[in-house]
Amino acid sequence: MPKYTHDDLLDVDREIEVPPSQMFIGLGWDEDKESHRKHYRRFYPDELENVKELLPRESPFNQYELRRGQTRGAKVGFWKKLTNNYKTDKSGQASDEKVVGRFKAIIEVEGREERKEYFKKKYAMIDKLIEGLK
Repeated sequence: MPKYTHDDLLDVDREIEVPPSQMFIGLGWDEDKESHRKHYRRFYPDELENVKELLPRESPFNQYELRRGQTRGAKVGFWKKLTNNYKTDKSGQASDEKVVGRFKAIIEVEGREERKEYFKKKYAMIDKLIEGLK
């Protein structure tokens, strides 16, 4: 059974007492003869969209906060009422809403006609390429 320790910086669990590398099957390939570094064995200490080596421009993802709670009319506990330690919305009603995560995605919307036209051009290019190879 593997043992883990918590990395507070990245908020992840890291395996300790890792077995020797001879126990693992070497998969992948080396980028060049000198490096002896398999293509998938790189570690990046941050989210990949923040690593300029991989994505030189700003993050391509749309980001949305995931919220939990009630935005209007939430019940306020006795202690919070006494200390006036609760959030309210614009109408003055109590709110217990909080951010619990973040959703990242690339969202693309296309019309049916645009999709048909794209595939029509794509298949025409593939047919032309196959004819050229023959």
